[in-house]
Amino acid sequence: MKFTRILTAAAVAALATAAAIAQGGGMAQADTNGDGMISKAEATAQANARFDAMDTNKDGFLSADEQTGPAARLLKRADTDGDGKISRAEYLAQADKRFARIDANGDGQITKDELAAWTDRARKAVMQRRDPADAIAPAPAPSPNPGQ
Repeated sequence: MKFTRILTAAAVAALATAAAIAQGGGMAQADTNGDGMISKAEATAQANARFDAMDTNKDGFLSADEQTGPAARLLKRADTDGDGKISRAEYLAQADKRFARIDANGDGQITKDELAAWTDRARKAVMQRRDPADAIAPAPAPSPNPGQ
């Protein structure tokens, strides 16, 4: 039960972040060229900056002591080699997956509408008490026209 509460708190924190981005604050910060969209390059630059901010000892890894707050458990999903720490490559791979899920039309740009739709899907995942990790990067909605 305590684990579920922690994961739910992390999902809610992610939703709050996504909502702030969707409302323009974070979107404007990530949209460094001011075109109203977040490109893959802009998202990668933002992920690199977040990694740098979290890597307090500057060793190129996020160790357990650097993974704080309720989102730390979700961040551990990125430890794909199971060595107990997250490399920049592992962190960026997770960020790439999230970008691909938010970029609904696959054009390499995240629009405010795509970000809002992702936020809505994440909110619904939390409300339906599905795996809170889905709130961070829910699977894309099925295509209404399969096979096209």
